Amino acid sequence: MPILKPIPTPNGITAAHRIVKTELTGATLRLQVHMYPSLEQAQDAHLLWQEYPELPLATLDVQDPIASLERALTTQVDGLFAGGTYVPDAAEGDLETARARKWADIKAERDRLEGGGFDMPGIGRFDSDADSRARIVGAVTAAKIAQDAGQPYTIAWTLADNSTFELDAPTTIAVGFALLAHVDAIHQHSRALREQIDAAQDLQALAAIGWDVQIEPEPTEADPQPAETEQP
Repeated sequence: MPILKPIPTPNGITAAHRIVKTELTGATLRLQVHMYPSLEQAQDAHLLWQEYPELPLATLDVQDPIASLERALTTQVDGLFAGGTYVPDAAEGDLETARARKWADIKAERDRLEGGGFDMPGIGRFDSDADSRARIVGAVTAAKIAQDAGQPYTIAWTLADNSTFELDAPTTIAVGFALLAHVDAIHQHSRALREQIDAAQDLQALAAIGWDVQIEPEPTEADPQPAETEQP
């Protein structure tokens, strides 16, 4: 229990998923899966979404029914939960399970922030969900083609607050670079946190890791100074 995998839903990014109900229909099991924003919030007060995947009856292990079905969902070809991490109940002091849970929370926050928008000084806030990122990439491509051909280019862009702003080619390209910087900064931070998670030696150190934790840069050696030479 449960499955850990960041999944976007109409109500936000979910990261922890539990089977709460199964229904037999012929040789097929129809499951009800509750989806939560994080493992710590995997309770119905924080329920964001639910899905109803199906599995063959043969995947059920009657000795461990829920666990067998949750494991099966992580390997279901083209399934919504495919590639997720099945996390069994943790034994006391189980550092590897705690690492998997912590990384799932970090990934969920990474994906939430990546799709949460970014600001452009003097213009406003741009949406950055998957569809908006694709639209920005398309607009940047069109702007670059027009600019290279010496042709005029403008586009009326709807901002996150539903106001519109007229973008010319250079400004559209600048928006693309701002999106790239937004996404890159988030992923650099998540990679640094992953290194901290992997390096944590106990549960206390692991618990101290969170998205808002500042990552200290690696110390670098000072450039060696040329040795002084004695003047003749």
